Amino acid sequence: MDVLLIESSPGIASTLQHRLIRDGHEVISCNDSDGGPCRGVESHESCPMDQHIDVAVLARERDAAPSLNEMGSVCALRHRVPLVTLYPGDEFGPGVSTEIAAAVARREVEAGYVAAVRRRLGHAIDDIAVLREHQRVHVTLTIGKSTSAQAISMLADRARQAVREHDRHTPVVDISVVMLDPKIG
Repeated sequence: MDVLLIESSPGIASTLQHRLIRDGHEVISCNDSDGGPCRGVESHESCPMDQHIDVAVLARERDAAPSLNEMGSVCALRHRVPLVTLYPGDEFGPGVSTEIAAAVARREVEAGYVAAVRRRLGHAIDDIAVLREHQRVHVTLTIGKSTSAQAISMLADRARQAVREHDRHTPVVDISVVMLDPKIG
């Protein structure tokens, strides 16, 4: 898993970083060569948001106020990357793995896409499923009644527009329409 590790103060997550690497995860940082909060300032091409990030992890002291060092968490949220906030000492809690925390955060992000599409389409569809992948969001719409090909195309276009308004950074939006009653009128 590609993990963007963001520290509210330098070194606060060194134990977590070592554990993530030991467990086979790729750990990525926003910090520039001088320890500043943003590599993209030096060179836009080096911004980690230009690659796929499975989850962003913000390590912060409990009850600490947000700091400029946490700027990567703002970028992660704007790019619809799942974000988990951890506190030193109880990183994921006893018995809870990185994968579980990432899965929960990923479901929250995907639920945001579902809500955006649902607001746009209302109850014209029965179900919406979303999968966020590397540089791609795939939306599956399920409709229960016979619908014309033109109406299906219009639903797909409206769903795509809702995703684009919700997330302007994902380059590819795929829409699939599944009909429970496959008679196209």
